[in-house]
Amino acid sequence: MRRFITSLAVLGALLTSTVIWACSVPVFRYALERWPADKYNAVVFHRGELNADQQKLVAQFDKAGAIGQKSANVELRLVNLDTKPAPEDLELWKKQKSETLPLLVVRTPLPAPVPDGFWSGELNEENLTRLIDSPLRQNIAKQLINGQTAVWVFLESGHPEKDKAAFELLTKELKRMEKTLKLPEIEQADIEQGLVSVSPDSLKLKFSVEKCSREDSAEAYFTQMLLATENDLKDFNDEPMALPVFGRGRVLYALIGKGINAGTIEQACRDLTGPCTCQVKDQNPGTDLLMAVNWENLVTPSTEDEKELPPLTGLIGFSKDSKDASEKLKMPAALNNDLAEKKADAEQAETAGDGSQANQSQEVAATKAGGAAVSTSGSTEQQSTGGAETLESAQGSTLFRNLIIMASFVIVLILGASYMLMVRK
Repeated sequence: MRRFITSLAVLGALLTSTVIWACSVPVFRYALERWPADKYNAVVFHRGELNADQQKLVAQFDKAGAIGQKSANVELRLVNLDTKPAPEDLELWKKQKSETLPLLVVRTPLPAPVPDGFWSGELNEENLTRLIDSPLRQNIAKQLINGQTAVWVFLESGHPEKDKAAFELLTKELKRMEKTLKLPEIEQADIEQGLVSVSPDSLKLKFSVEKCSREDSAEAYFTQMLLATENDLKDFNDEPMALPVFGRGRVLYALIGKGINAGTIEQACRDLTGPCTCQVKDQNPGTDLLMAVNWENLVTPSTEDEKELPPLTGLIGFSKDSKDASEKLKMPAALNNDLAEKKADAEQAETAGDGSQANQSQEVAATKAGGAAVSTSGSTEQQSTGGAETLESAQGSTLFRNLIIMASFVIVLILGASYMLMVRK
C-alpha cells in the first residue's frame, strides 16, 4: 500500500511539473525567442608561445574581436602540448592524426554528437571565416528572423535521380503541411507572462527548402557541420538528406534517403508547430549550428525596417555568384504584422494629439516667462497605474494556474489515502 501511495505522489509531482514547464507557444517561435544557441568548442593545439600573427587570430574570439563582435556561438580554448595537457585534451589531439601546429579542432556543442570534432585544420584567417559563417547560413538566418516556421536544408547526394525525387517529394509535402496543419491557440496567461513577444495573429505557418551541394566549396565547412549534428550521418554519403532548421539555427534531426517520406515529414512539421511541451532546451531534440548572428537584437521587434547580417569578410575561394548573393542578403529585424499596427496606432495618436501639443508649447513658454514648472506627474501616474494593472493581471493568472495544480495534487493524495482505508477495512 505504501508503494501505491508513493506511486500516486510521484505521478502527481510529474503531472505538476509537466504543467508548470509546458506552454502554449509553438515550439519554433519559443525556440527563436527563448533558446540561446549553444556554443561550439574550438580548441587550438600548439607548442610553446604563439607568434604575433597567431595571437591576432586567437584574439578574434574575444568580445572585442572580429568573431566576438559578430556574436558567433563559439568559444576558444588553447592547449599547449608542452605543458602536460589534460588527458582528455591529449587524447583529442592524438585522434586528429595531424602534425600541423597550431592545429584548430572544432566540435559541436557538448554533449557532442561527434566528440572527436567535425573539422580540424591550420589556424589561419580563411579557416576561421569559413567556419563561423557562409552565404547559406546567412540566408537561413534571414528567413527564420523573417518569421519562417522552419528552413529545410536539402543536402544533395550527388545522384541526380535520387536528389530530384526526394526534393520534389519534400517540397510537395511541405506545401501540404502549410495547408493542413494548424498552430496552437496561445493562452492569454502565456502572453501576459511574456513567453511570446509578437501578436499570435502574426505567427505564420511557412516552410522553405534550401539546396546544399556537397561539392559547393563555399559551403564545405557548413556541410561538415550538418553531418556532425548526429554521430552516424557521415555513413550516408550516397543518400540525400533533409534537415529542418528552426529557432536560432537548430537542426531538429535528419531525414535520410527513403526516410524522406510523407509520414516523417509530417511528424517533423508537427513537432515544430505544436505547443512547447517543455521549456527546458536540453530536454528537447536537436543540435545548434555555428552561425554569426546577433539573435538577441534581431528577433526582438523594433521600429527599424531591416538590418544586415555581419558581412562575410576575408573569405578566400568563394565563387563570384556566392559572394554576390551574400552581399545582397538583408536581415529584417521587425517583420511582424503587429509592428505595422502599432505604427498606425502611433500615427493616429500623434494626429489626435496635435491640439494638446500646441497647449504644451504655450505652457512651456509661460514657464520660461514666469519661472513656473510644468507638472507631468499625472501622466506618470497613469503609466505606472497601467503597468501595475498589467502586472497584477499576469500575477493573478499565474496564481490561479498554480492553485489548480495544487488542488489536483491534493485530490490525487486524498484518493490514494481513501483507497488505502478501504483496503484495510
